[in-house]
Amino acid sequence: MKHLLLCCFSMPLLSGCGTDALCSSETLHVARDIGGDRVAVTSVRNCGATSDYATVISVGRATEPQAAATEIFVADSDHGAALDGGGGAIWTSVVWSAPGKLSVAYASKARVFKQLPSAKGAEIRFKASDPPISPLVD
Repeated sequence: MKHLLLCCFSMPLLSGCGTDALCSSETLHVARDIGGDRVAVTSVRNCGATSDYATVISVGRATEPQAAATEIFVADSDHGAALDGGGGAIWTSVVWSAPGKLSVAYASKARVFKQLPSAKGAEIRFKASDPPISPLVD
């Protein structure tokens, strides 16, 4: 009976192990919609030594708190296979190509966990690629 009680009381403590409160997040880039109040925020999430850094892109409105934004893209480097974008993030390029139209390019070898085609009234397009390499100049 003592073991059963111990298990019942310790379960709520263990359930917090997977929450975001244990993760840190750093904003890397903010892109503003040229035709509205939408913003696309690129950030890197670090949940500790047992997991890879995650690159997260969220779409929200400038008039709303960041917590109200919608995560539209989540990916990691697939154990270092994807091109590094700095700060633990994979390489990404996030651009509002027209009012309400967001274009997201990301490292071709990234392991993608989430991609949403729309959020907050914006249409979102994704493309796996790598950044163009400038030619060497003498």
